[in-house]
Amino acid sequence: MSLLTHEIMFWFSGGVNLASAQLAETFKRLIPLQQPLPKNGGSESTASIAKKNSEALTDFYESVRVERDRLGLGVLGLARLSFGLQQHLLVAGYPPQLVKQVLFAMLASAFVRKQP
Repeated sequence: MSLLTHEIMFWFSGGVNLASAQLAETFKRLIPLQQPLPKNGGSESTASIAKKNSEALTDFYESVRVERDRLGLGVLGLARLSFGLQQHLLVAGYPPQLVKQVLFAMLASAFVRKQP
């Protein structure tokens, strides 16, 4: 079976929709809209928040890579997955500019990743 045939079958099976919903849940868990307050009651530094978010995004992009590899998605499948993820994140209340930046970085990393 060709890669294109596999992707078309996957689209019609609803697998991309399920995967985008699961990735949206992963994103919401890693980068919640409401950041938890520090345990000591003080305020967290901007650098500390940025570091946590950067680490969370790295984990998220790895989750996307694992899903893409697991599902055998090519360019078309990844585009469909990205569109579904975008819809889920916007409905969840994430700012459009943040969603745009995350998806752009996600797509860019998929095309520049090193092949084994």
